[in-house]
Amino acid sequence: MKIILASQSGVRKQILDKYKIDSEVKVSNVDENLIKESLLKQNATPLLISKNLAEIKSLKVSNQNPERLVLGADSVIDL
Repeated sequence: MKIILASQSGVRKQILDKYKIDSEVKVSNVDENLIKESLLKQNATPLLISKNLAEIKSLKVSNQNPERLVLGADSVIDL
């Protein structure tokens, strides 16, 4: 089954391709900055921000493709 990667990350697509996981990219077009700002106002940790962004992106793409398996991912750098 071909899965959908709900991420623009070229690196994530390369990882799936390297392991011969049949996938295609569908971008969610979620306004990540708006979500990050909202979560930061609630004192969310970088881990929580990353998990929420991945979930929101994958849910949006999944709702548009209910018959398909969708993989969402995100990363946040904390210095």
